Amino acid sequence: WVSPFFMSPMIDGGYDVTDYTQVHPLLGTIDDVDELIAALHERGMRLMIDFIVNHTSDRHPWFIQSRRSRRNVKKDWYIWHNGRRGVDGSLQPPNNWASVFSLPQLERRKSGLLDLPDGAYTPPLSAWHYDEERRQFYLASFSPAQPDLNWSHVGVRKAMKDQMRFWLDRGVDAFRIDGANHIGKNMELTDEEPDTSYQEGIDNPYDQLRRQHSCNYPQTLHRYLNELTDVLDEPAYKDRDVRFIYEAYMEENDLDTLNRLNPSKATTFNFGALDRISWSGVPRKLQLDSYYARLPKKSVPNHVNGNHDKPRLATRLGDMAARSAAVFNLCLSGMRFIYNGEELNMRNGIVPAARRQDVHGLRDPVRMPMLWDNVQKNAGFSRALVSELYLPTHRQDYDRAVNVQLRRQTSTLKLYQAIGELIDETIVLQHGDFVPRATDDHDVVAYAREYQGFEVLVVTNFSDEPRTVHVQDTSLGRANVVLSSISVRRTNRRVDMSRNLQLEPCESLVITA
Repeated sequence: WVSPFFMSPMIDGGYDVTDYTQVHPLLGTIDDVDELIAALHERGMRLMIDFIVNHTSDRHPWFIQSRRSRRNVKKDWYIWHNGRRGVDGSLQPPNNWASVFSLPQLERRKSGLLDLPDGAYTPPLSAWHYDEERRQFYLASFSPAQPDLNWSHVGVRKAMKDQMRFWLDRGVDAFRIDGANHIGKNMELTDEEPDTSYQEGIDNPYDQLRRQHSCNYPQTLHRYLNELTDVLDEPAYKDRDVRFIYEAYMEENDLDTLNRLNPSKATTFNFGALDRISWSGVPRKLQLDSYYARLPKKSVPNHVNGNHDKPRLATRLGDMAARSAAVFNLCLSGMRFIYNGEELNMRNGIVPAARRQDVHGLRDPVRMPMLWDNVQKNAGFSRALVSELYLPTHRQDYDRAVNVQLRRQTSTLKLYQAIGELIDETIVLQHGDFVPRATDDHDVVAYAREYQGFEVLVVTNFSDEPRTVHVQDTSLGRANVVLSSISVRRTNRRVDMSRNLQLEPCESLVITA
């Protein structure tokens, strides 16, 4: 999966598009994309690209034309409003909808830039912005430079489907639908209600509102996603097994509903473990068991430990738990997502203020370059001048570079390679069903993969202390530990699954007959 490479002012790392069919010259050419697709297909691999559906850049020709007047053909391609008058007669936004990018408000408050009484909530930024040229407010759910498209307009939906067809025709195999839930809005622009679960000083001020109308609005969201997915059933593509994966930060019940819309073609990112629950045994087991129990039979499951919007896995969990999480997730069925650098246990870096790129203000430490070789310029990532890199390399992690880890038999990279080799060698891990297993310790979670009478068992200690545990209902008797998150391969270790199993702190084991 490749993040956006389209033409863009790069206000939000390429998620502010000015042309969906052109490649940003700093990133390459359209010929480079064609070469990449061909090279991947020759190797039996597939390419997923980001498709940004909710908004464009404010420099996109569509928006430039839309803001020019209220009478041109694209006047309603974005969401415009006259606003409303406050009690003091001042012009106010039409409702209380907030910007997703409101987290910097907490920093402004800490630094004294916001004068607020004690106990008051930090206000989110408004999603509405007044445009002097058109003399109306426009809606931008993320940054002001990313105006929301009006998906209720048939012309917008047709244009976005055409952009998607452009890349399908070039051989792209899948789309990550960025911010998918945001295209579903209540166009009556109803105010959002407060969310009583908000925690001041911890949560994004954006989370003060429940988000039932500004996004996640089922009456429109489901219709628009169905219409997008219909493209995949067109004669040119119906035999290609092209898929969507929706990026949608929603409640589990809402995600479950989206998974049922077109289960053979589209699935939501399984963000439960990434975004909603702690790395501990009970909530992880509940979330995982529930996810598989709800998933429609035609759906392909997916599992993700990190991405470009969240703190890196090793930063969130620590080195050993991050390794354990890798074994736990990658041995599950379906699509497994590895965010670049996860296989090195890369951590969040420190980006000097002068080098920051992220309009949100916080994601640059997660997006620093991959570390290939600790003795080469820019850690082997680029031959460019250090000052020309989009972001600096994370020098404190140079001892985690690929060349270093390839020499260490128990490195994190060697662990990821061993998992991949194990999956390649093990039919059960390729095709087996997920079956939960019970244990007598709430800090230890076990699951099996079962296929044609064979079983592979994965057992994870979520505690930072050693655990002795009995795994119930497994069909394995005397068995082999074929992989450990700590020591990587231990093919000579025999265990008797009718007895108790010993696990080190933060250890995951893979066990076969």
